[in-house]
Amino acid sequence: MFSSEKSARIRARVVARAEGVLVLGILGLSFLGFMGTVQAESTLNLGNAANLSASARLEFRVVVPRLLFLSVGTATAMADNTTVDQIAFNVPQNAVGNAVPVAASSGTGAYPVTARVVGLGSSVSLTATGSAGGLTDGTKSIPWSQIAASSSGTLPHPAIGDGGAGVATNLAAIAGVVDKTATWTFNYANTLPLASGSYAGQVIYTAALP
Repeated sequence: MFSSEKSARIRARVVARAEGVLVLGILGLSFLGFMGTVQAESTLNLGNAANLSASARLEFRVVVPRLLFLSVGTATAMADNTTVDQIAFNVPQNAVGNAVPVAASSGTGAYPVTARVVGLGSSVSLTATGSAGGLTDGTKSIPWSQIAASSSGTLPHPAIGDGGAGVATNLAAIAGVVDKTATWTFNYANTLPLASGSYAGQVIYTAALP
């Protein structure tokens, strides 16, 4: 059996040791917590110099996605728009097939047609695919070769294919960016002696970013 005085000393040492462990534990956890909050570079400068300086850096990064935008006619810039414009030619009755080109004279949407291609990433190819068989009215047809296009601006009009893509127009990128726009006007060559009717067909323009 221990005396009460000796027991008191033993308890004191035990308490002291326990408190020391507790203090060390708290300091260790505090240090780890401090280290866990460090998210950037830091500099500590100690001394008695007249001028002290410290520096730290942050790194910035901007991520730009690949992007491809094509608009022909009525459009909303950099957004979807489902409107399909129409270009119409009214051939004078005393000039059918006389080889005098007929300019577009009516239709829907603004005319001349505004077209734009924007591509981020590389060069872009642009093609035009005409509906198979040209412009048709029942069994009658006008080949796509009768429709001529001219461009004013930086975006050439591609050749119209019959039932498939015509020859692609390559739009070269500058520093990885393509931004071409133009206004397109159209003529009907009027070299064929055609039966009366309303001939219609569609052209699908396709921009491709490899």
